[in-house]
This record gives sequence, structure tokens and C-alpha cells, in this order.
Amino acid sequence: MYFSLCFIYFLISIFQALPASAENATWPWQTYRSSSAEPPLLNITKQGPTSPGYLFFDQNGQYAHNYSLFIMSDDNELVWQSGIGDYSAFRTQKFEGKSVLTFFNGISLPEPYGWGHGIIQILDDSYASLYNISLTAEEEHFVTISELDPKQLISYLDMHESKITAQDTILVTAYNVTRYNLSSVGGSEDGWVTDCLFYELDVKTNEILFKWSALDHVDQIPISNVLQFYPISDFGKNQSIPYGYFHINSVDKFEDGSYLISSRYYCSIFKISRNGTVEWTLQGRTGGDFQLDSHLSFCYQHDARIRHDFGNIVQISIFDNDNSEVVSGINQTKGIFITLNTETMKATLDQEYIDPQDPIFALSQGNVQLLDNGNVIMGYGSTPKIREYGPDGSVRMTAQFGPGDGLIFSYRAYRQPWVGRPNAPPSVFACNDKANNNTRVYMSWLGATEHNSWKIFAGSSNSSLILAAEVERTGFETMASIPGQLPLIQVEAQGPSVTTTGVSSVVISQNVC
Repeated sequence: MYFSLCFIYFLISIFQALPASAENATWPWQTYRSSSAEPPLLNITKQGPTSPGYLFFDQNGQYAHNYSLFIMSDDNELVWQSGIGDYSAFRTQKFEGKSVLTFFNGISLPEPYGWGHGIIQILDDSYASLYNISLTAEEEHFVTISELDPKQLISYLDMHESKITAQDTILVTAYNVTRYNLSSVGGSEDGWVTDCLFYELDVKTNEILFKWSALDHVDQIPISNVLQFYPISDFGKNQSIPYGYFHINSVDKFEDGSYLISSRYYCSIFKISRNGTVEWTLQGRTGGDFQLDSHLSFCYQHDARIRHDFGNIVQISIFDNDNSEVVSGINQTKGIFITLNTETMKATLDQEYIDPQDPIFALSQGNVQLLDNGNVIMGYGSTPKIREYGPDGSVRMTAQFGPGDGLIFSYRAYRQPWVGRPNAPPSVFACNDKANNNTRVYMSWLGATEHNSWKIFAGSSNSSLILAAEVERTGFETMASIPGQLPLIQVEAQGPSVTTTGVSSVVISQNVC
């Protein structure tokens, strides 16, 4: 990985002190004999039928047991876990007609920054790297905060967006620390801001196909408009604490080639034309260019997505945090679907997703995913919960992977289908249970989804291994007991599409279980 875990912890220790109320905060995790993976123990409650597919999320935060990516099932079973790193926005997408895994890998800076520097990685179904998407300081004249060494930053792409478009391009974001005169909004004349940019890039070459900068459009999006939602306070006085006034956190693309972007601190969604101008603004409190219906209000939102694009009629979804470090604990976080009529300039609330039995006030991050069957998945960002709703707004499932808010989190979370075909072979651990005169065999195959049973081979030498048992797969790790003290063990995964990579190495049975 480009950035060491020690460096990540160093940054966290500098930028964010541990809250006293979070002392001794822990969350249980799972362990295995055949694998070093240690996923969280999901606390899963179900109130109805759930959709097919696995849960995709990352684990981050001060009290995360490990900074990793996870694919897990509703039954609390691990499918795949990555190595250690500072990751975000883990999901599957389609690229050139094939399913791939995409995620941010780099360093993320905690509040009051809330952004990062790194690359977007794309893996294939064997978990091998296909492409690393990057933009360097040399290419785009990026600047970071004073405390970071630019020589350690391979790329300046941010974690907030990594969407592959219908044209097989990719939408990404970047944050650039920039000198700017803030005297007109009560700040320093020799001030500093964090400019927010988004790009459309060629996946294979990193060629810039489109670029947009918030600072280039202050005539249409004045900085003064953000002050009521994000006061300048002591921000912007130097390069260490720039005023991060815009905070872009999602980008989507309309069928006509224009873009939909979300600004957290403006509490606004903007449509950006292909020439870079702002076509319209949807402001969550005042409406902006739209008239809001009486039930519609949002602020500090994330993950604005185009759901239906019919020209003058557009439906979008938003993860409405309605909480931040500025204001919190008043309005519950919810998912909302909105219809925008750009002829009448009216914005209508279609549906909201909220659990009145379990109020959540997510201070940051989060997403809304619309499933093919009409169900909705919400990842609650800084609150470590994933929730599935039915089309009528009823709660179907909640999966929790940490305590509180801001201690353990996942930037986004998804439910998606996935077929994993790892190049790495299965793992096996064997030990002699002398008290019962048998050999216990623990077997797993990290990332594999297509095997349904195991063959176990045993013998006294590699050349004398014979089939000793065949057992059904019982989860990520399957355990079987075989009569006798068996010196050598090898396992082979069985399934309709399992290849020769499904054979483990030969291991020596340990003397003690």
C-alpha cells in the first residue's frame, strides 16, 4: 500500500484527540484458525425479508480493530477482507461489462478537515489490481496542509467519489489548499481555503476529460452564502487550518453530460453544465432556485444520486445527515428521494427512510443505495450501522459493527451481488485432538464465493495423501474432525466453477489443538 498504517495513526494522533466519553470503547471481532482475517462481529437484527447480495463496507476510526475492507453476508459470515490500510467507498461497479471492486486507498484527515489524499484502486474478481487512478501535485499543482510532507503523497485524489460512468470513465474529487482573500467574509486578507475540484478521467490513462473547481465559480456560488451553515471562525488564517467551506462529497453524471454535485457545507446540490457553469442550485433550507414542498428540508448531506433522468423531470436521492460538527442532535438522519421539476422549479419529497424506533444523528459520511427490487440500503457513515428498508419505508434489517458515533465508521456501505474467484489457494490448519483420537481440520478460502463443500486428504507423506473425508461448507471457515492422528493434511474446495486454484498446500498437523 502507498501509505503505512503507522503514518495513518500518526496523523490521527495529531489531528484528533480521543474523546473522554469513548474511553475503553470496544467492539467484538471474529477470529479463525485457518485465516488471519479478523472481521467485526456484526450485530444483525431482521424485521422482514432482505435482498440478495453481500454487504460491502470499510472499517475506519479511532477504535476500529483493523482498517480494512470487508465483504460479509447477512449471516455474519466473512467473504473477503483486505489488508490493512486507510480505505473508503468500497463497492462493486461495472467496467467494460465486467464486475470490479473500487475503493479509495490513501490517507484520510479527520475533522475539521474531512478529506484525504490517495488513489482509486480497481480490482478484478480475483482481487488482482487492474488500475490505479491518480493525479499528482506536478500534474495539477496541488498543495496540502503544512503538516504533511508532499513527498509522501503519491496522488491527491480524495475519498469522496470514485464512480464509474456509463461511458467507462471515472468521476473523482480532489481537495487543494489554496491562498485566497477571505476579508469579504470576515477572514484574513492573506487567507487559505480548501478548493474543491472534481474530474472526469480516463480509467486506463488518467487523462483529464473534464475539470471543475469551486473557487473558479465563486461568482455563482459566493463564499458568503455558506457562513450561516459553516462559520469561518478561526479557519483560513494559515495553511495548517484552511477554511474548507465547500466540502464536495459526491459527483454524478446526467444523460446530457452535465454533472450533479453535493456540497456538504452549502447544504446544497448543484447541476454543473458541460461548460462548467452552474445551471441550478437546490438548497436544502431555502430551496435555492427551487420551491421546496412543505415536507422537504435537508442539510450537511452526502451522496446525491440521479435515480431517474427524464429531462425536465429528475428524481434524485440524498443521504440527509442533517447533523455536523456545527449543529447536531436535533434532526434525525434520513434518506430522501426528491423529484425536481425544472420547468416549474419545484422540488417535491417522494419518500423518506427513517427508523423512529432507533434515531440516528450521523455527524458525517453516509450513503443511500436503491436496490433493483425497490429496497433501500443506507450506510450511516460515522454511525457504524447498515440498514435495509423496504419500498414502503419499513425497516427490514440493521447490521451494526461498532459503538456510538465517530468511533468506528464506514464512509459508505452497500449490498451488492459478487462472484469472487481468488487466485490465491485455500488455507488450512490441522491439529491433533489426542483426547478424542482425531484430527481437527479448519479450512477457508478468502474471497471465494462459489465452493459449497470440501474434500480433505490425509497421509504420512505428500505422495501418499488419500481422500479422508468430504464435508459441506458451513461458513467462511469450516471445521471437520477426522478419526485418527493424521500427520499431513490437504484440502480441496468443491463447486461447479472451482478451478485448480481451489487446492491448498499440504500442512503438518499441530500436536496440540
